[in-house]
Amino acid sequence: RLDADSSHSKAGRHKLISRSRYEADSNGYYDGTLATHCNAVIGPGPKLRMLTKNKPFNQQIEREFFTWAERVQLARKLWCMYHAYLMDGETFAVMQTNPGLPGDVQLDFQPLEAEQVQTPYIPAMEKGHIDGIKFDQFNNVLYYDVLEEHPGSTNQILNNLQPVPVPARDMLHLFPLKRPGTHRGKPAMTSTLNLGASSRRVREATVAKVETQADFTVLLKSLYPPNELDDSETM
Repeated sequence: RLDADSSHSKAGRHKLISRSRYEADSNGYYDGTLATHCNAVIGPGPKLRMLTKNKPFNQQIEREFFTWAERVQLARKLWCMYHAYLMDGETFAVMQTNPGLPGDVQLDFQPLEAEQVQTPYIPAMEKGHIDGIKFDQFNNVLYYDVLEEHPGSTNQILNNLQPVPVPARDMLHLFPLKRPGTHRGKPAMTSTLNLGASSRRVREATVAKVETQADFTVLLKSLYPPNELDDSETM
């Protein structure tokens, strides 16, 4: 009976994310389902098709878009983001200017994992602020709280839990909206995560049964010397 944001609390979401990632790493069926879905939805990536009456202009813009997509690895990042959307329940990306990109267009986007978008310490009794997202009175997103480093990184020297506010216009956020008032997502296959453990138990039990049967080897030996038994007609 909790509301959508309360049922998708930080502790609950992070526990489901850990279980989902464990299944993706240890269950070939689960991992294959995620990869197949990403290949079907993202495929080789989006392509731009201009439909103005100026064909040379259309071809020029399409070539420029293709060049930019290759430089920022658009298809690869979108595949990764959609995989995280299925596995973690949501995906983020920060739109930013990348001076390292050649050419005049230096627009780029950096995918982020769900744990990096969080508010470690939400002020008590503050309205319009859930984990990682700040809203105005009309439920419009003002900014996202983004940690400078992933909280699970082993390369952290200082445990910096002070988030950096990223304006909503610079953030891409994709999550399944299944309940009114939902602002964070849960893994797409949350309802079937327990089946991974059950299938592993079935496979292990089957292997153990075969090994046990192989251990009991029975030697059948006749009590009569060879060729001393009467031949019997086949039935």
